[in-house]
Amino acid sequence: MKEFFCFIFSFFVTFFFLFSKEKEEEKNYKKNVIKYIKDHVKFALEEMEKFKIPASIKLGQGILESSSGNSTLAKLTNNHFGIKCGKEWKGDIYYHDDDLPKECFRKYKSVRESFNDHSKFLKKSRYSKLFLLKIKDYQSWAIGLEKAGYATSLNYSDQLISKIEKYSLWIFDEETSQEIEKRIDKHLNKIKMKEKETKKTILKSFFQKIYFLLKRKLTKN
Repeated sequence: MKEFFCFIFSFFVTFFFLFSKEKEEEKNYKKNVIKYIKDHVKFALEEMEKFKIPASIKLGQGILESSSGNSTLAKLTNNHFGIKCGKEWKGDIYYHDDDLPKECFRKYKSVRESFNDHSKFLKKSRYSKLFLLKIKDYQSWAIGLEKAGYATSLNYSDQLISKIEKYSLWIFDEETSQEIEKRIDKHLNKIKMKEKETKKTILKSFFQKIYFLLKRKLTKN
């Protein structure tokens, strides 16, 4: 019995140490994502109005491809969507190790230019089927991007959908760019509240498991 309680105590100490560390890392990551959304949501909405590409897809890809604007490529080239040069590109270039060493990537003068070029990039024939989808159907858009070969990752659509749903980016598919600055904080607060509820659920589930484990052990004794 004594050994059992020592194990439980040790387990709790280890859990809280790891949980605290993970919580701090998650806090910093979420802070970067929230800032990214706030800084770039207007670009995503303006592109949605012009090209009919869901803002959730635009933001989700930006977060995923640029590590919320913190990747080396994003910082040095303003390239937030990992778009490589291609034969048709006439602008500035930057060589960066990706799937292969020293691959050629597009370099932009601003992040706004990157968002716009991403829209033009998706107008290629290989992505034409995407524009037959409903603008609010972000899941089908994500799956379509993967099937069309946007990225080499075999679970690209899952990663993208996960970002969109975790941060409720689908909200912006129902928005317009007009006066978005007045509404963005309200949306970001909803995202923050959703994150808090998720953490509460995880902790509640954990303590319930510990409770039933202790109860079962005490009942046997």
